Amino acid sequence: MKKKLWALAAALLACLVVLCACKGNPLPQGMEEDKVLQQGRSVMELLNQGDWQAVYDQLRSDAKETTSPENIESYMNSAVEKAGTFEKEEDSMATGQKLDSGEEYATAVFYCKHSEKDVVYRIAFDTDMVLMGLEIQTK
Repeated sequence: MKKKLWALAAALLACLVVLCACKGNPLPQGMEEDKVLQQGRSVMELLNQGDWQAVYDQLRSDAKETTSPENIESYMNSAVEKAGTFEKEEDSMATGQKLDSGEEYATAVFYCKHSEKDVVYRIAFDTDMVLMGLEIQTK
């Protein structure tokens, strides 16, 4: 009986840790969750429409130096090639982050259903709401 109670307690603790991790860090001062998510959805829509130039045009200058519309297309295609076509957004959140340099930024995270697999989109914005970068991961 004691073993079952310890196992249950350990399972509950693990669930609590996972749930706390899902909340994310607070957004940088002055940033609003609704705006971060709205802008992130706009970028996600452009990605799924294949408008690589529009995504590139939204990047801040330091990010533009290291990529191109063709690189964005290649990255997107390789990231979702086995996921199929976008169907719907299932959940979202906005979280604050900090670079090693100390610069704070916000990340819009979208959990989406595609025809074959689920995909997580992470779209990062600086405190001026300029696109810093993105990450797309198939689950």
